[in-house]
Amino acid sequence: MRTIATFMLLALLCAPLLAQEETVKQRAERLITRIEQRPDRCWDYAFALRTLAAGDSRDAMVVIIEGSLEHENEHVRLVAAQLTLALGRAELAYAVLGKLIESEKADVVEAAATMITREGPDDEELVERIRMRWEDSKNLPAGARVALCETLLVLERDELALEQLREFLSSGDHELTGRAALVLAERGFDKEVAQRLASLAREPGDMGRLARIGREVNKTDQATEDHKAGRARRKEKLIPVQVRTIRKHYVEDFFVYNEKPQQLTVENLVDNACRAMALATDRYGAFLTRAEIDEMNQDQEGRYVGIGAHVSQDEDGLINIDQPIYEGPAYAVGLRTGDKLVGILGPDGKRVDLTKVKLDEGVRYVRGPEGSTAVVFVKRRGVEGEIKFEIPRRMVKVDTALEEMLPGEVGYVRLTRFGANSDADMKESLDNLRKRGMKYLILDLRGNGGGQLNTVVNIADMLLPKGKIISSTGGRWGDWKGRQRPFVSQGGAYNEVTMVCLIDGESASGSEMLSGALKDNNRAILIGRPTFGKGIGQSFFNVDESGGTRVLKCTVFSYYLPSGVSIDRYEGEGGVTPHIRTSPDMLEPWQVYFIDKLRKSGKLTEYLDQHYRGENKPALMKLASFDGLDHTQWPEFEKFYASLATPLARDDVRRELRFALRARVQDDRGAEFTQNYQEDGTLLRGIEELLKKAGKNAREIPEYKAVMK
Repeated sequence: MRTIATFMLLALLCAPLLAQEETVKQRAERLITRIEQRPDRCWDYAFALRTLAAGDSRDAMVVIIEGSLEHENEHVRLVAAQLTLALGRAELAYAVLGKLIESEKADVVEAAATMITREGPDDEELVERIRMRWEDSKNLPAGARVALCETLLVLERDELALEQLREFLSSGDHELTGRAALVLAERGFDKEVAQRLASLAREPGDMGRLARIGREVNKTDQATEDHKAGRARRKEKLIPVQVRTIRKHYVEDFFVYNEKPQQLTVENLVDNACRAMALATDRYGAFLTRAEIDEMNQDQEGRYVGIGAHVSQDEDGLINIDQPIYEGPAYAVGLRTGDKLVGILGPDGKRVDLTKVKLDEGVRYVRGPEGSTAVVFVKRRGVEGEIKFEIPRRMVKVDTALEEMLPGEVGYVRLTRFGANSDADMKESLDNLRKRGMKYLILDLRGNGGGQLNTVVNIADMLLPKGKIISSTGGRWGDWKGRQRPFVSQGGAYNEVTMVCLIDGESASGSEMLSGALKDNNRAILIGRPTFGKGIGQSFFNVDESGGTRVLKCTVFSYYLPSGVSIDRYEGEGGVTPHIRTSPDMLEPWQVYFIDKLRKSGKLTEYLDQHYRGENKPALMKLASFDGLDHTQWPEFEKFYASLATPLARDDVRRELRFALRARVQDDRGAEFTQNYQEDGTLLRGIEELLKKAGKNAREIPEYKAVMK
C-alpha cells in the first residue's frame, strides 16, 4: 500500500503565491505551529520556512525567525537557530543552541550538538556549556552522548572526549558502540576502529550502510596520501594485492552491495573498488556493470522487454499491479490495476511462489527474453481462487510526453523525462494538440529528473525562436574544455505559441536547462517551486577491454543558462526560480490518519462496486474527469458520507472517492489521466496566468470557474 507520505502528496492543493507580508507571516506561523504538533518532522517544516525566507520575503521572515528563538517549544527554537545561522546571524543562534544543549529531550540535544559541530564556532562560553552537559549525559541515549563527545573533540580536540568515545567501543550498547566507531573513523581514528567498522559494514540498515561508505572513502583517502608521500607506486599493483589478501583472510565468503550479498570473487571486489572510486568524485559519479547499463539504457530509451506493468510491493509483501501499461501485452490479456502477482512458472516449468520474494527478485522472474511467454498467477479482488494469465514478453514503449486538451483551447503536455525518444514524443504531442485546436500551451516539467543533453536541445528548438541561446557549457577535458560556444536554437514550429512552464523541486538537470532557457529568453512564465539545482552533466566511458561490459559515468561539464548563471546547488543555493511560487497545502496530521483509515476500510471500494456499473457507469466516468468539486453530483453521497462516521469533510471524502474511481476508469478506457487540474492548484494557477497573458479571464470558462478558489 502507499505510505502516509504518499497520501499527503495525493491530496496537496497548491495555494496561491504569497504576495503580501501579512500572508507570509500567516504562512510562517502555520508552519511553526506544525513544528509544535509534529516535532518528528521539524526539518521538513524548516525547509519550507527557509524557502519563504528567500527573495522579497526575506526581511519579514528574519523578524519571524529571530522572534521564534524565544519560542516556548524547544523544537521551534532549534529550527529557528538553524535558520538564523543560515541567515548569517551566528551569535544569536549560538546563544539559543547553548541553552538547547541543556534540554531534557535527547533528540534536541543531539541536533543542537550536531549543528554546533558542523559550524565550529570559537565561543568559550558555548564550549563550557557543552562540556557541562557532556559530564551529565549518562542517562541520554547513544545518539546524544556520541554527538556531545564529537562536538568537544572537533571544537577543542578534547582528550577526555576522545577517551570517552574509545570507552564507548567497549559498551554493551550496540548503537552506542556503532555510533562511536563511525565518529572516530570520520575524525581520523579509522585504524583504531577498522575491525569494528568491518563488522558494522556487514549489517543491514543505515548504520551498516554508513560503515560501508566510510570504509571505502577511508581506503581511497589512505591510498591518495600514500601515493603523495611516495609510499605507494603505480607499479605495485595495490588493488590486486588487496583483492588477494581479502579473499584469503576475510571472515565471510561474501560482502554486501546495494543491500544484496555478493560473492567474494575478484570481479565483484574490483567492481566495488571502482564504485568507491567513482563516488569519491561527486554523488553523480558511478561505475556500472553490463546489467546496470542495460537497465539504464532501457529507462533512457523509454523501451524495455517485459509484460508492461508498473508494480510495487504492498505492506503484506505481495507484488501489486499499480497500473498496467495500456499499450503493453499485460493489459491486452486482461491484467488490471490492483491485481496481485502470487506465482509464476520458472524457466524449468515449475511454479515460483512470488508471495515470498522481494520486489526486485519478482521483477526478474517476470522479465525474460523477447518472444517468450510469462505464465503468471494472480489474485483479484472479488474473485475466488487464482487467475492464470499467459502474457507474451515483448518490447514495451513508455510514452514520455503525455498530452491532453483542456478547456479554453489550452494544450497540456506532461514531459516525464528527456529520454532518447522524448523529442519525438514531444513533437507528436504538440502536433496532436495543434490538430485539436491548441492555441495556448502548458508544459509540465514537475518531477522530471532530466536525461540526455541532445534531447533537451532538440525540444528547446521546438519552443524557442531561432537564434536564442539555450545553454552554454564548460569543463576541462576534450570537447568540454573551456567555456564552449553556446547551444543556439534553430527555431521550431511552436516558438510563438503562448506558454507557461510548471516546475518543482524534483525538476532537475535537463528540466532546469529547458525551463531556465524559457525563462531567460522571456519565452514562458515559470510557475511552481524552485528546481533541484543540478547544473552539471556526465559522460560515459568504457573502462575495460571487453567491449563495454564496464562503464564509468563521470561528471565532465557544467552548464550555464543564457544569462550566464550556473544553477548548480551549493549550500542550499541554486536551481531555477519560478516567476510565481506556489506552495503545497499540507494536510493536518489528523486528516492524514483518517484518510488512511478510510482507504484501508474498503468503504470506497464498496461504494464504487455498488455505483460504478450498469447505467450509472457513463455518469461516473464523467465525474472521474471532472466533478467541479461538487459532492452532490455523486449518487447517494450523503447516505455514504453518513455511514462513514468520519471527522473528514465531505470534500475530503469526495476527493478520495474520485482518486479511487480514476484508477478504475483508466483501466476501462485503456488510457491514463495525464493531469487533474481541478485538484491541482499549481496547474490551475498556470491556466489562469496563461489565459491572462493571452488577454482572457479563466474564470469566464465554466470548468475553471467551478474549481478556482
